Amino acid sequence: MCWLEDRDNRLARARALAPTDSAGALALIDSVLAEVPDDPVALRTKGAVLVDVADAERDPARALTVYDEAVALLGQGGCPADPDLAAAQRGRAAALRERDSVA
Repeated sequence: MCWLEDRDNRLARARALAPTDSAGALALIDSVLAEVPDDPVALRTKGAVLVDVADAERDPARALTVYDEAVALLGQGGCPADPDLAAAQRGRAAALRERDSVA
């Protein structure tokens, strides 16, 4: 199996695992990034999984930090119409409103 096929398999497993085990999903993604730290597909996948992590976060300040990381990763050379990027931006805006209403 070539490295790209292996990478794609690990990233697909990470996306499937993310809703129930975000730590496990991030570990799979980090295993890809350990081999190629600037792999754009792995970075975008990590951003997408971080959106799920931020969505589940109850503390708006912590969620905002995770959304910021997700937006940064998803915005790197990606398509502005990427649904994961749009979800991260919407989530970030909601977390910001929630944080500001509590303060």
